[in-house]
Amino acid sequence: MANDTVSSPLNPKNHTLLIVDDEIDLREVLAFSFQREGFKVLEASNGKEAFDIVQSQKIDLVISDINMPGGNGVELLDNIRGRHHELPVVLFLTGFADITVEDAYNKGAEALFAKPFDFKIVLKTVLQALEPKEERWQQRHWRGEAALAVELKCAAFESARIGKVINLGRGGLFVSMEGNMPKVNDIIDFKIHFTEGAIMLIEGLGTVKWVRLGVSGEFPPGCGVEFINLSDDARSKVISLINFLKTKQYIPKS
Repeated sequence: MANDTVSSPLNPKNHTLLIVDDEIDLREVLAFSFQREGFKVLEASNGKEAFDIVQSQKIDLVISDINMPGGNGVELLDNIRGRHHELPVVLFLTGFADITVEDAYNKGAEALFAKPFDFKIVLKTVLQALEPKEERWQQRHWRGEAALAVELKCAAFESARIGKVINLGRGGLFVSMEGNMPKVNDIIDFKIHFTEGAIMLIEGLGTVKWVRLGVSGEFPPGCGVEFINLSDDARSKVISLINFLKTKQYIPKS
């Protein structure tokens, strides 16, 4: 794993991480690496032990393996989201195809890393995940160009959700679309207009995290988009709506 550090205005000393993995060597290396960055770090060897810690202590972020005896990472995430719709943040590590990207985000995880992973990338994700949304989604975060522009018009937000045109999670949205589909990791410029209700426009940039090319069971084709930034007006409205909905999903499947 890389030894690079990542600069951030966030003060790691104010945040506690929980590292969950039955591989003691990997767990200890990760714990040491984050402690070196200034974080307070706790450790657990399985999901049951980790959930006991979450219930008894203030944890800001959990980094968990998925496949573990004595309580796996998916069960841990379900238990955490059953109690807290947003905190602590949960990031997954996996060496196998234990869970799809769609399902991980839909259950409430905020990232999924395949083993072996680059510590610098995990650290950057941790710093971003702990940053308040008001700061994280400011437009200063992006200086590149979008690969695709998506513009949709629909009725009020509630009817749009029912119609499977759009669904909002804590960190992004599902957009039902066909035809000119983006690719995973594409940056898209989205403008979603609502013709009724208080929210008139959700506008910003996002990263495509997964793509569903056709109908899959009850789920329509479309893509899951993680927010990079939102316009000033959209940002405050989206944060208010997320707080109102209290959804456990990070990016919904549909």
